[in-house]
Amino acid sequence: MKYFVIATRDGVLSTEDFARRLVSRWSGAEVTHVTAPDSRHALEFLVPMAHSHLDGSLNRRGSCIAFEADLPDSAAFAQWCRSTIAAHEPLTFCDEGMHGNVKLEMTTTVEELLHSFS
Repeated sequence: MKYFVIATRDGVLSTEDFARRLVSRWSGAEVTHVTAPDSRHALEFLVPMAHSHLDGSLNRRGSCIAFEADLPDSAAFAQWCRSTIAAHEPLTFCDEGMHGNVKLEMTTTVEELLHSFS
C-alpha cells in the first residue's frame, strides 16, 4: 500500500536536509537524487525497516513524501518524518485513498497511527 506524509505548503522539506537525515537515521538507506527534469521526484530512497523495505520519494515541491511498505514500518517512518519537520508545519499521514487521514503531531505515536487504519 502507498502512504503519504503531506505538508500544507511547498518548500517545507529540503531535499538535501531530508536525504542527510534519512541516511543518518537508517545507515542502510539508499538515496538517489533524481536529475530528470520532467520527473515529479527530487529524491528517491529505499530504506531497510524492521518488517519490510520502504520504497519512497520526495516530490520536487518539498511538500510530499510518498512511500510503500507494510503498515507498521510506514507508521514508524511517518512518525520519524514528523520529527524532521518544524512543529508549526501541519502534516498529514494517509494512504492513497485518504483513509486513516491523521494529522501528524510531534506527540503522535506509532500506535495511534496504526489504530487509525484498523
